[in-house]
Amino acid sequence: MNEPVTLELTQHQRDLVLEGLRYIRSSRRFEFREPSAGRDERRETDLRMISELMGQLEPSAASSASAARAEARS
Repeated sequence: MNEPVTLELTQHQRDLVLEGLRYIRSSRRFEFREPSAGRDERRETDLRMISELMGQLEPSAASSASAARAEARS
């Protein structure tokens, strides 16, 4: 169930997927919830997973993250 899936996307397809992820992220971030309800683990997990997926799809973010990790090891 957690097996990696490889997709070949054109630049335009990748941009559309990222646009959709940004929309979903905004929707999750700003959805109505009671202030007194406390932490929402599902919401936080969804936001974290969306951010990770966006990072995988954005080549500049992936290369800068790799560079930051390499610099941190030095």
